Amino acid sequence: MCSLVLTSCQDAIDLDPLDNAVVVESTVRPPPILGGTLTLTADDLAIAADPDRDVIHVVDLDAGEVRHTIALKPGDQPHRIALGSDGRAHVVLRGSGSVATIDPLEGTVTARHALCPEPRGIAFDDADTSLYVACAGGSLLHLTEGGSLLERWELEPDLRDVLIVNGEVKVSLFRSAKVIGLDGSRLAVDSTSDFVPHVAWRTWVTEFGDVAMLHQLASTKPVPINPGPDELPDGGSPYGGGGFCDTGLVSTAITVFSDGEVRTTQLPGSKLTVDAAMTADGFVAMAVPGAIRPEDRVKSKRPNQETFFTDFPENSVRVEHKDQPGCGSPDENDYGQITAVAYAASGRLVMQSREPAQIVILDGPPGGVFEKIALEGEARFDTGHEIFHRATDSGLSCASCHPEGTDDGHVWDFKDLGPRRTQALDVGLADTAPYHWDGDMADFDVLMAEVLAHRMGGKRQSPERGDSFTRWMFEQQRPAVATGVADASLAAAGETLFVSYGCATCHDGPAFGGQRTERIAGQDKQVPTLRRISLHPPYMHDGRAPTLEAAIRDMIVTTRSTAAPEADVDAIAAYLREL
Repeated sequence: MCSLVLTSCQDAIDLDPLDNAVVVESTVRPPPILGGTLTLTADDLAIAADPDRDVIHVVDLDAGEVRHTIALKPGDQPHRIALGSDGRAHVVLRGSGSVATIDPLEGTVTARHALCPEPRGIAFDDADTSLYVACAGGSLLHLTEGGSLLERWELEPDLRDVLIVNGEVKVSLFRSAKVIGLDGSRLAVDSTSDFVPHVAWRTWVTEFGDVAMLHQLASTKPVPINPGPDELPDGGSPYGGGGFCDTGLVSTAITVFSDGEVRTTQLPGSKLTVDAAMTADGFVAMAVPGAIRPEDRVKSKRPNQETFFTDFPENSVRVEHKDQPGCGSPDENDYGQITAVAYAASGRLVMQSREPAQIVILDGPPGGVFEKIALEGEARFDTGHEIFHRATDSGLSCASCHPEGTDDGHVWDFKDLGPRRTQALDVGLADTAPYHWDGDMADFDVLMAEVLAHRMGGKRQSPERGDSFTRWMFEQQRPAVATGVADASLAAAGETLFVSYGCATCHDGPAFGGQRTERIAGQDKQVPTLRRISLHPPYMHDGRAPTLEAAIRDMIVTTRSTAAPEADVDAIAAYLREL
């Protein structure tokens, strides 16, 4: 593997410019962008959760002032908000596995309830004044508004948003971009020959009772890794994209499920997009924190092709008609890095910027009159965070395939390499080198040079910036998502079987793997970590195992002379789901 810095390497990566910008590291390094942290009340209060600073802001939109900044515990990471009864608001705390109830008028936390590892979605049911909370591990909790457990369902892992549709409770699945009901019903975005749906950043119920979803589309076309300069796709990088109306390998879409009809609108030219809000007349505002900055644009590697977008400055908010989108919303105004959007009853667009921390109110179309309301808190600009989220010349950012610092669950078809499933990043990567499925990238310097610069069309990073990025990445580790209601004896038996079948020989250490490359079935493959494994189907390097049980059978058959009894497979799976 030839490194980018070796001048003897005859590779297009030598054309990548160097980013020597000064390293900035926040005193508290921010988590990956979650998106969708803003809710508006009927009397024009904005309640904004700030997972970067662990606070909740209450902003009077009419007065243009902050009423309260409510401090939470360090590491709480507030995210989704549901408005309850008597003016209360209920906020999911993803970092601490809790839900906090706040009084927006008094600016106080009135209650906290520990619920499950990594709660994600929350909804308030007006019919009986109860709450529904979705947990990453697959638990859906039905609670009184006071926090007492009424019911619990164990659904599929990777739950995201909770919806109440005509009295029925539904939950979205993050990576697969589906919506499931308690009755077993499913709403799925249609695939095409070129794209499959992935990563449902936001799913909500429209005022017409339809289900709307902001999600990504992942390409199914073969992906080149090392094409010659004359073979480069538009955008000038092997991963394509970058043009004004290009879709690239990952694109954004809005899907509306209405009376059995599924309508998907692809949004060409959109970068990393993490939140959306819709008006009654069909306009959609989107938070695009991955929009490239003008100073980040680099000259295309495609011969005789100039830098893109020189006449079309991109911004971190986009407003389009959901059925007739253009190719973005050029707007020279600086709103900050927008991560959440909502429409007020008056029709004003309210936006939340994570850095700088502020609420922006847009009265009219993009480019028109707007107001900024500064929010309290230290700056959270951070070089590692910035490198991860900003779009490159291909239109991609690291977060395009690794949303929320994890993975998109997609299996890519790489030319001359074959299928490779996106690897998860939220499992604790420190001391797990070498990287990539083939274990051919010795450290993050090589990975950044090959993937970020060469394939994605970004800049090479100075050693100082590369070190900052690596340190930020190593901090991205989330807890196990075990529900805590599994058969403890079955999981204990599975742990014993895991060792007896020899699984622990390679999946060893605190990460249960990730530290070595082994030859399996005639191919050298990096042993993946098993942390949070229940959240990362499909399995194996090529995604050939759709379930955890199928992956266990596959590995046992590959490494032993006989197959395992189904009871053993079930026990090992129960153990792995606790990791």
